[in-house]
Amino acid sequence: MTTTIFGHRGIPVKFVENSKTGFEYLAQNGEAVEFDVHLTKDNVPVIMHDEKLDRTTSSNGYIKNFNIRDLKNVHLINDINRQQQPVSQYERIPTLEEVLEIFNHTNIFLNVELKTDYLSYPGIEKIVLKLLEKYDLKPQVVLSSFNIFTLQRLYQLDHTQNLAFLSSNKISKPHQFMTDNHLKALHLDRKAVSEAPILQRIWTVNSENDMNMAFKQQLGGLFTDDFEKAKQLRDGVE
Repeated sequence: MTTTIFGHRGIPVKFVENSKTGFEYLAQNGEAVEFDVHLTKDNVPVIMHDEKLDRTTSSNGYIKNFNIRDLKNVHLINDINRQQQPVSQYERIPTLEEVLEIFNHTNIFLNVELKTDYLSYPGIEKIVLKLLEKYDLKPQVVLSSFNIFTLQRLYQLDHTQNLAFLSSNKISKPHQFMTDNHLKALHLDRKAVSEAPILQRIWTVNSENDMNMAFKQQLGGLFTDDFEKAKQLRDGVE
């Protein structure tokens, strides 16, 4: 099995995480992408990792307390640990629809994480599925979450979706767990990898040693901040 390499929030080693610039670069040079979805106060799905704006934007507070019109006045900034990233004050928080536009008509595999592990976003499952249907991207999308109830709601809405559960802990009887919850894969912390013959992808893998481990074990995928480095290593291993 060839390990699929997912650009984690784009390619943060080069561009601000979850920026349209980073996604556009990945669309031209990568094979798979991972990003997180939240809902605004007026139920527009937007792309950001954190529930709050503080770390990666010019504003602060919870996304859920802003209307999309207000969020469009906010611009992305460098994470304090990534000052080397080029950043423009005109780089805005992208909506899910804007990101799907970027990857529409490409062969990029999308991991869409519904960020419901800490906050509840009522109706997010139906909203996301409706947009995916609009862009006819279903064959190249996996929907994931740390919240098993989110995945159960997705399954109830559409039995045919490709679903994956995120976990930082080892899962006992992983095959049974996947069967019981209609999952196609597990997305695990690299320290929680299972020896069972299941489809598993690991996060967040940035060291060469961890990348090579994933390739040698022929894991289904890995999420990384530097997909270009990972691709070079993988292609050297195969």
